[in-house]
Amino acid sequence: MVIIFCERITPRITYTLNIIFNEVLGIACEIINNREIFNQSKERKINYSKAKFANCFTIDPAGLLEQTGLTENKIEFGSWKNFPVFFNRPTGDMPFDLFSAVFYLVSRYEEYLPFQEDAFGRFEAKKSIASKGDFLHLPVIDLWCIELAKVLDICKSCKNIQEEKYKFQLTIDVDHAWVFKNKGLVYFTGGLIKDIVFLKFKKFHHRIQVLCNCLPDPGYTFDYLKEIQNKLSRQIKYFVLCSGKGKYDRNISAGNKNFQRLLKTLDNNSSIGIHPSYASNKSFNILEKELKCLSEILERKVEISRQHYLKLKLPDTYRNLIRLGIHEDYSMGFGSRTGFRAGIARPFYFYDLYEEKQTLLRVIPFQIMDRTLLSYLKYSPEQAEKEMEYYTTTIKSVGGTFVSLWHNDSLGNFGEWQGWRSVFEKMIELNQNS
Repeated sequence: MVIIFCERITPRITYTLNIIFNEVLGIACEIINNREIFNQSKERKINYSKAKFANCFTIDPAGLLEQTGLTENKIEFGSWKNFPVFFNRPTGDMPFDLFSAVFYLVSRYEEYLPFQEDAFGRFEAKKSIASKGDFLHLPVIDLWCIELAKVLDICKSCKNIQEEKYKFQLTIDVDHAWVFKNKGLVYFTGGLIKDIVFLKFKKFHHRIQVLCNCLPDPGYTFDYLKEIQNKLSRQIKYFVLCSGKGKYDRNISAGNKNFQRLLKTLDNNSSIGIHPSYASNKSFNILEKELKCLSEILERKVEISRQHYLKLKLPDTYRNLIRLGIHEDYSMGFGSRTGFRAGIARPFYFYDLYEEKQTLLRVIPFQIMDRTLLSYLKYSPEQAEKEMEYYTTTIKSVGGTFVSLWHNDSLGNFGEWQGWRSVFEKMIELNQNS
């Protein structure tokens, strides 16, 4: 048990201390504002106030957790225990306000402030405080909390930071269930013409062979993934695009019987969630329609989600998901960089900064995506394997959860993805039974 003294107990303080002690460390904590009770307690104690207490670990508040609403915070970086920190403080037993720093990252405070969007209307990795402070590759919240546990001499009582608590979760986005098949005569003809016009004769030949059933469709990797499922300790989670046609939304029609059979088969052995379309991010009605469509195909309620193109606008996106009964979202990561968008290597509950309250939506961050490695970072398969090893080792060291994002068509060893199945299998090898 850890006792924390605060002059005023706010929703932000309650939320943040739950993240630190319950989610990350796995140890009970109690927040009190009675000085006499705090003084008399024999438990490990932290003073989070301007008050003075003898023989007590003190963190000097920066003020963020006592505020409501949004303000521009001047961010300056420092160092503690060889880790980067911010919200530097002149007094106290650590050189920064750990609690404010944790809240700032996990609440995604910076994403509520004005920012310049990327080409897809997203908050960019390079704009983040983690990128500017050069710690996007580190689960700094977990690392800070572990160092705090060491200072308080409570590590042995903290059950969540042990290596055996490490988990691996494979997730697959199904943007195109098939690359060539089941797309209709118009698409088939158009594809052949494009192959000829752009001199893609190898693709033209492959397309013909697939349609003649001489070769398997490179996007249909679901039998292979079923074999992979047998090597894992938890179900694969599939996120399926169920939308009308648009510039960025081009999956098989939800009315296609082969598509429906595929989804029902996957749902028997795995977990299926909605992959809300690019268009749905600006229309609640479109989102509602897509979720209803998938639920009707599966004949059950769908409760997990990941945004197509990772289009995440806070708090609107999460509010819409909550309104439709989604309990878990897997969109918390960047498309252009690997790493820890929220600074943490484990799930947490979404805090709505406008309403100043913790919600029931569980946010499951991912750290690495296939498209990031290939298209943004321009990695070779060999470089990508090293990246997989780094995140496996790093997240395992803090007892966190490694969530990887792949697409079914990136596992087909076709076209630009030639040779990438070996990267995927290296990741599976590193994480079997985790």
